[in-house]
Amino acid sequence: MDIVDTHPGPLPNAVAGIPPSLLEGFVAHEVARGTLFATPGDARDQVLIVGQGRLRVYLAGENRELSLSYLEAGDIYTTHTPTYLEAVTPCTLWLMDTRAFARKLASDPSVTPAMMRVLGRLLANAVTLIEDLAFRDVPARLARFITCLTERRGRPIDGGIWLVPLELGTEDIASLLGTTRQTVSSLLNQWERDGILSRQGRRVLFIHALDTLRRLGAEA
Repeated sequence: MDIVDTHPGPLPNAVAGIPPSLLEGFVAHEVARGTLFATPGDARDQVLIVGQGRLRVYLAGENRELSLSYLEAGDIYTTHTPTYLEAVTPCTLWLMDTRAFARKLASDPSVTPAMMRVLGRLLANAVTLIEDLAFRDVPARLARFITCLTERRGRPIDGGIWLVPLELGTEDIASLLGTTRQTVSSLLNQWERDGILSRQGRRVLFIHALDTLRRLGAEA
């Protein structure tokens, strides 16, 4: 697990959703893309705050990986879990020993809402993933994923079309949905031919028929 640099500061001007006082006592680490930052049974027991970049939280078996969530700026997590943490972009992480963080939390409860937000999202993602794997086929899973992404991050433009920034690649989406990159690509191509959506490069979706996606996502 290579961490390319460690330094105590200076503290950033702002990290999304995090009170500046909370970062006092944390140590910043610059982490290279592709670094496996934490694994199950890791001897380190630290709390991390994502300053910049994105980490993938996933489970892994002998022949398969299953993504649970992606951590972004302002998210809080810990190295002491049964999950793997991988830097999918260059990251700035702020780290503190868990025991020291517990003492800080006792004296500064302002961090509690941020922690609950991240843990709640991880739990919701895990429950949705289990529900989808058990009860829905891949087209419904992908339709639900794009619908949720549109409702959360999309921007309406002319004619009922939604512009949706797509920060995850096809392989990342496939891992979140428990399927293959080829299947996701095939479905996106089909929906593009059907006029449900269109793509601008790899990072932008235009949703032309959000109601159709909602209907597809509701199918078992």
